[in-house]
Amino acid sequence: MEHFDSVMEDIGFGRVHLFATVTLGLLQMLTIQETMGMGIIGPAAVCDLRMNEAQLASLTAAGFMGIICSSYFWGYITDKKGRRWTLLRTITISNLCSLASMFTVTFTGFFVMRFITCIFVAGPSFVAATYLSEFCSHRIMVRSITHLYMFTGFAMISCPAWATLFLSSGLIEFEEKLVGSLTLRPWRVLGCLYILPGVVAFLLLLLLPESPKFLLMIGETKRGLDTMEWISRKNTGRTLSEDQMKRLLAYQEHVQVKRRKEHQNFFRSMLDDAMPLVRKPYGGYFTCVCMVMFVLGLLTHGLGIWYTAMRNRCNMRQGNTNGMTFCQVLFVPETGPFIETESDLDVVCSDSFKGFNDSFVLGFVYVVLYNISWASLFCVHKKVMFVFSLVASSTFGFLLIFATNHMLQLFSLVFLIAFPGIIIGLLGGSLLVFVPTYLRGKALCISLMWCRCGAAFGAMLVGSKIQYNCELFLLAISILPLIAACMEGYLPL
Repeated sequence: MEHFDSVMEDIGFGRVHLFATVTLGLLQMLTIQETMGMGIIGPAAVCDLRMNEAQLASLTAAGFMGIICSSYFWGYITDKKGRRWTLLRTITISNLCSLASMFTVTFTGFFVMRFITCIFVAGPSFVAATYLSEFCSHRIMVRSITHLYMFTGFAMISCPAWATLFLSSGLIEFEEKLVGSLTLRPWRVLGCLYILPGVVAFLLLLLLPESPKFLLMIGETKRGLDTMEWISRKNTGRTLSEDQMKRLLAYQEHVQVKRRKEHQNFFRSMLDDAMPLVRKPYGGYFTCVCMVMFVLGLLTHGLGIWYTAMRNRCNMRQGNTNGMTFCQVLFVPETGPFIETESDLDVVCSDSFKGFNDSFVLGFVYVVLYNISWASLFCVHKKVMFVFSLVASSTFGFLLIFATNHMLQLFSLVFLIAFPGIIIGLLGGSLLVFVPTYLRGKALCISLMWCRCGAAFGAMLVGSKIQYNCELFLLAISILPLIAACMEGYLPL
């Protein structure tokens, strides 16, 4: 492993790394917009698709469930076929399915198409980080992955930006009857625009080569060396030296020993390939990573997907809200769900939201925190950052229960969601450093699969239960970061 790292250190950080970070960052934006974007699309589609509160909650979780079901499959495929190979195919199919989902006319059809879309979104959701890590030395890997996940913040800004134009500005309002009961309305166009980062990333990805580490691992010596030569020329303007070539060949000899023989049975092969992750020396650390990822996913995505709907409900509250807590503003005296639907009457559909200023705040906070996290990696130990972020998240969660000031409520909710999101990137980058190349894709996909499990569980739980005992619910989820922080000694940080 040190042979490859030493060559990457010689080449240094440069144009290739920047181009790859932007390209793969756009895929991170695609993942967020296709999952978290349902927190905006779902409520806007309630009238057209005649959804009740349970259906709306399940719709927000549909994307996460699609990712959960397919994550390990894509992890196995990317370790067999290649990182770039997997990305190009999953991006194409997910974009086509996403477009198709925006033209369904029933809840069942929409749910199924969102589920299928995110089966393929699962590919970019974790392969992007794996792919980028294999262009980096260990010294810069975690910082590079942190910058990749910073595009989560950009997605959190672009989602409400597009939604402001189509749903709350009043500038774009239309209702065109197309075929049968299919009506073209702003939320359908908005959903189509959410795939734009994926389209741009696909075109940029055509200019990048396959991962050099992967090529050397599978015995594609010439292609692997040609890729390293290309990286060296782009970054330094020089070709690889004879000594660097020898070190890369020595690295290839080492990693090829780690390759497993193919099994005739596909499912047995998938199972056997994952077994090293649950055995020494990786088993204990990896299990703990998955448990922490579940908690982080529940907070960041499960609660976060309802952020826009909750803030919209707070902003639309009539009358004097001075002295009222967050839960009181949401549910007193109205104790219904976030979105009330009418199943028996023909109504005029309304996509309108009060505004998305609070959603912009969340996006900007994400970007700022990711940059602070990146800068802190130069001088602060990762364990310190991990514990501080989770304790801060828990503190803001407790504060949200009792705060009566509007701005304090807003930022308490923002930091309760954002701090765990930063840790997902930090923990994912550390895991990629910890495991070898031949297990890297599977390790990251399984850990993020647990993150999506937490997200799906949290999305359904928040959507269906928070209104019945809001304060107790917030207390319970505020304790979760403290439990995760207690596991820091068992993590590969």
